[in-house]
Amino acid sequence: MSEPMFRPRSAIEIVDAGFSIYRAHFATLAAISVALLGPFHVAGALIGGALGDTISNLSGFAMPVAVGATVAVVSDAMHDRPVSVGSAFGQISGRGGVLVVVSFLQGLLTFLGMLLLIVPGVIAMCWTFAAPMTVVVERVDGMSGAIGRSRQLARGQFWHILGTLALSWLIVGVLMIAAGLGIGLVVGFMGLNQVIRDLLLAWALILALPVAGAASGVLYFDLRIRNEAYDVERLAQILDDSGTTPVTT
Repeated sequence: MSEPMFRPRSAIEIVDAGFSIYRAHFATLAAISVALLGPFHVAGALIGGALGDTISNLSGFAMPVAVGATVAVVSDAMHDRPVSVGSAFGQISGRGGVLVVVSFLQGLLTFLGMLLLIVPGVIAMCWTFAAPMTVVVERVDGMSGAIGRSRQLARGQFWHILGTLALSWLIVGVLMIAAGLGIGLVVGFMGLNQVIRDLLLAWALILALPVAGAASGVLYFDLRIRNEAYDVERLAQILDDSGTTPVTT
């Protein structure tokens, strides 16, 4: 992805850019998602029943790490750096615990807000959404630092954040509905059992989730551009690295 892509975007443009990164680096994102989430969902589908559901739900502990690795891929792609599974995991090395704790705090604040007539929960979700990105990209340490930095970036951008996140998750939902219909037809036509159906649905979910993660990563950089002129900072850095001096008149 070229540097002119660092510019303010609408929600549709952000989701489109995230989906472009998803398509361009599908193998890397899929490998990350499969490695971190696959064992839980596959084991849950195979075991089935209440125990299987419990095992599948345990993937929630690995989800923050998967999101962090996805953000690392987005950051590399947007900065024209080599994208690989090794690079992604290298960037989150030693930060898995912080990502999990920050995600827990995000969920807790959102849940408590939802108890207060929903709206505060939506606000908390938008205020805290960028916390994992700050941990991975900016190397912010600790819960309070990550949440505070996320709220700083989100200030004055509530509707922009909400619209972008809603659109990205809507796309994931549509992909899952389409996958569910397709898998249902295949299972019915071939006479496959419920275990196979659940396994296929689990794999579809694992492969669809990075779409929302990629869009969230692009949204994070969009907020830095809007609030901190990150696009100008990047341009200055590129000119400095190339030894080019801007022409003044």
